[in-house]
Amino acid sequence: MTLLLDIINGFHKFLWYLNISPKYLNRAYTILSLFPTLYILRIVYGLWVNQNYIQFSLYLLVFVILLYFVVLNFIYYFFDKNVKGDVTRLFAKYLPEDVFNIEGDNQISHNLMPNTSEVAIDFVVHFELQLEENIQTLISEDKIPTNNLTNSDGFLLMKNTLHPYYYLKKVEEDQYELQIGTSYRDLEKIGTIHQKEALDPVGLFIVGGDFVKEGVRYHERYHLKLLVKDNPTQDVSAEKIKNEAETTSEVGSRSQRHKKKNAK
Repeated sequence: MTLLLDIINGFHKFLWYLNISPKYLNRAYTILSLFPTLYILRIVYGLWVNQNYIQFSLYLLVFVILLYFVVLNFIYYFFDKNVKGDVTRLFAKYLPEDVFNIEGDNQISHNLMPNTSEVAIDFVVHFELQLEENIQTLISEDKIPTNNLTNSDGFLLMKNTLHPYYYLKKVEEDQYELQIGTSYRDLEKIGTIHQKEALDPVGLFIVGGDFVKEGVRYHERYHLKLLVKDNPTQDVSAEKIKNEAETTSEVGSRSQRHKKKNAK
């Protein structure tokens, strides 16, 4: 088992050296996850043959859980679809948002703009893959600043990174269309905002992405946060401002995607 984990860890480092697109990198990890899952199935079979039913039950439970997530990831990364029985929806619904947060340099500063609010965005289907490819292109073309993670921990994207190419298009009286691109010539719709009041955007911030912690490189899904200036006619209390500031530190993940859908 230790040898198998060493092989997987070595394969993980090798893939990062190649700088593969996150879309195909996640597919590779999904396939790679089959090996430890099948190895546990071998253990389950051995325990059954030896009539060790207590450990058999425990390892069988572990195998079922791992297989469940392998199937979920396979459907999502290879077919761009979500499953109704995805348990991460329950995590996003009942657990507090900061459970999924990862502290790092990619957080939006709490004191960046105290008189601003985050606007809820109704993202299009499979927006995360579209966003991953968009930001990967921006990084490869040096259109957004990045940190050197060779010998340090932290996020690849610098703190308070703004998306350089976005546009808010008003399509109806109470509806805006959020568009992003790698330039202003190739803007594409990524979400819809339902808002009666006129929006005065401060910026579209990028959170998530690659980060290094204790020498190991990880990847959190990218997410977008649109901040707008508060309406001066509204009665905004100090407590509301504090709560809005606290929400700007989250990092995008699949669980947070479900939370957005539930809040819609």
